[in-house]
Amino acid sequence: MNKKLQIFYCLCLCILSTVNSYCQLAETTLREAKQLYEQNNYPLAQEKYLEALKQAEEQNNQAAMARASLSIAKCHYFLYDHTASFKWSYNAMQIARKNNLDTLLSQAYYFLGVLYIEAKKIDSADKYSFKAIELMLKENDYARLSQTYSTLAELHLNTSKNPAKIEKMIAEAEKYAELSNDKGMMAFAASKRFNYYFYLIKDYDKALKYVNKEEELYLKTGNREAILNAYRAKAECLVMLRDTSARTYMWKWFHFKDSVLQSEKAVNIAKYETLYDTEKKENENKLLKEKHEQNKLILLVVVVVFLLLIALGLWLINRNNLKIKQNELIILQNLQKDKERIARDLHDNIGGQLSYIIYSLDGINDEGKEKRREITESISQSVKIVISSLRETIWTISDANIKIQDFSDKLKVFARNLFKHSNTKIHYIESIKKQREFEALLGLNLYRICQEILNNAFKYAAASEVKIEMYSQDEKLMIIISDNGVGFDVNEKNKEQYGLQNIKKRAVEFGISLTLETEINKGTTYKLLV
Repeated sequence: MNKKLQIFYCLCLCILSTVNSYCQLAETTLREAKQLYEQNNYPLAQEKYLEALKQAEEQNNQAAMARASLSIAKCHYFLYDHTASFKWSYNAMQIARKNNLDTLLSQAYYFLGVLYIEAKKIDSADKYSFKAIELMLKENDYARLSQTYSTLAELHLNTSKNPAKIEKMIAEAEKYAELSNDKGMMAFAASKRFNYYFYLIKDYDKALKYVNKEEELYLKTGNREAILNAYRAKAECLVMLRDTSARTYMWKWFHFKDSVLQSEKAVNIAKYETLYDTEKKENENKLLKEKHEQNKLILLVVVVVFLLLIALGLWLINRNNLKIKQNELIILQNLQKDKERIARDLHDNIGGQLSYIIYSLDGINDEGKEKRREITESISQSVKIVISSLRETIWTISDANIKIQDFSDKLKVFARNLFKHSNTKIHYIESIKKQREFEALLGLNLYRICQEILNNAFKYAAASEVKIEMYSQDEKLMIIISDNGVGFDVNEKNKEQYGLQNIKKRAVEFGISLTLETEINKGTTYKLLV
């Protein structure tokens, strides 16, 4: 009898263990999807979240269903499919509301608010943002409250231009940032106050006060991108105030930017040294194994065959060493050529890098003689420092390869910053099926081509929409950049043609297939195939 009870007890434990494992399946899949999401691998993360949603539906796990739906919405957002993002956000909201999942419901409301903010639909953005705020107040989630009010303030800065409403929202953002004791949120709120005084009120003295606060807080958080933005904003403010210390902050901006590049370079060098050491050890182990097998065979043959094999082995080793030395020499020669070409590229682009400083010369003739002399000397000194900094940077260029995802992110940031203060809408479509890398010099020149195309669109196209599409599959990378602007006649000589000649020259030099389609008043489309 005891034995039967023991068997029954073991069976029950097995069943309970199986049920528990099944119930945890959706949570495990959600964690795996989150890892892919944090690596910016949105297509694969989206597939994992869909798998987790299906498992959660089978288990009737409502919380997991809401989390998965909201995460799928965020993946669509970063893949620039806002229609699908709206759909999944509403799905997450309905599940959370039905099951009284307030924390997830506030997140769904907030994300819907963000989507409507980007769509510049003020009423809907206010509606869902304030619904989120209502729930955040119950949870005392001060950091997210501050972030929500800051985001709403930015919306009204860009749309309604209502000072009273903007002031109120920034004040709320500052209040909750203080309550959260989150320095990042405090700095974010201060940046909105800076934007308010700089872009809307044009009170540069007050703007300087808040950008100083923003700089101090971001330095404490260590957020490198935010620190760079603060330095640049402060330099802009000082230029508008005709303050010669703008030169100091331009220097800080360039210096800090270079230090970030150096840090990334050090990480890449360490990574590739590790890979090199690993490969070297594997090759050494492989050679030792081959040598051991050869020794076994040699013992079975006669002395004459043994001597012949030794002679053959020595000959192969000598030939292999000669090939290695020849390859090393070729690599060094190619490396030197690549560095020279990169240096030349940086030198050719010095004018573009200095354009911001030269901008401070606007209106100099309206100043007195002494002030003009002071501003001229300051700008002259700034130009010399920047040129010196760039020349030093030329010798510290990293040899690391570029990941396609990193390239896409850089291009994304460049496009958004370029058209930030224009009425042109940017549509970025990204589909990276397989993460690959390409050689640094190819990546640099491909990036320069895309920059030139986007700059041409910004300066001459007068477009209301610009679309950037990036598709990576197998061994191919396709980039399509199109606008609905005025187009141009490819046979007519104009300013844009000089940029087009530069684009074609770079494409031919690096084996990039370039196709151009344009017609007067029918927009322009560039297709790049690597």
